[in-house]
Amino acid sequence: MSLLICLAGGVAGGLLSGMLGIGGGILIVPLLIYLLPIMGMPTALVVPTAIGTSLATIMLTTLSGARAHAKRGYVQWSWVKLIAPAMVVGGFIGGALGARLPPDVLQRVFAIVLLLLALQMIWKQRPQAQDRQHNPQVVRGIGVGIGTIAALVGIGGGALVVPLLHYYQVAMRNAVAIAAVCSVVLAAVGTFSYMLLAPELKHGDIPGLIGYVYLPAWFAIAATSVIFARVGAAIAHRLPVRYLQRAFAILLVSVSVHLLLS
Repeated sequence: MSLLICLAGGVAGGLLSGMLGIGGGILIVPLLIYLLPIMGMPTALVVPTAIGTSLATIMLTTLSGARAHAKRGYVQWSWVKLIAPAMVVGGFIGGALGARLPPDVLQRVFAIVLLLLALQMIWKQRPQAQDRQHNPQVVRGIGVGIGTIAALVGIGGGALVVPLLHYYQVAMRNAVAIAAVCSVVLAAVGTFSYMLLAPELKHGDIPGLIGYVYLPAWFAIAATSVIFARVGAAIAHRLPVRYLQRAFAILLVSVSVHLLLS
């Protein structure tokens, strides 16, 4: 039953990733926080394992989307070369912190970031008409911050990269494509950080657990999320995504409040 729920979570996460360009981590992490204890995961390992496993699924889901965007020529590689290396640095920082922070602190950090993302989705404003010149050093600094936050709480960097690029007048379809490529790189760094930088675990009797990545949940979620990310991208052309964003943001607010209080 738990694996079936993971498969269903992958469907939902893939659809959201394709429709909204935000990655499935903001759904997958809360799902795993609730589900891993049922699957027999010790309480002390639940939150970091949820985050590490989420990053592993994002790595595969966004890879599928990034390849599709690249084939269509939507990726502006100059932005990728500017942001991705900085996000890699942040990814190592966030992964190292996430593997060592107390689980209750990690859960609340994730809940706060979730709440801020939800509010940004509700009150998202269009950029002003004038062009904005970007300072490469400033963008790199922001990229390090994005990578740190995203790897720390197990979300795709796209949820933070897209608003940044939108601010600098990058067209939305190009911003989503750039964010997808950057998210692949970031998620890969974060995944291996949670696998390799985790403290030595005393629960060697948990089959399928490598560091803080739980392979059964990873494979089950990725099996459906990779497929349904493409379906979500197709649906995005037919539905009023703006209203869907707001409805989903309200759900995120309720989840984040619950995680803060639990």
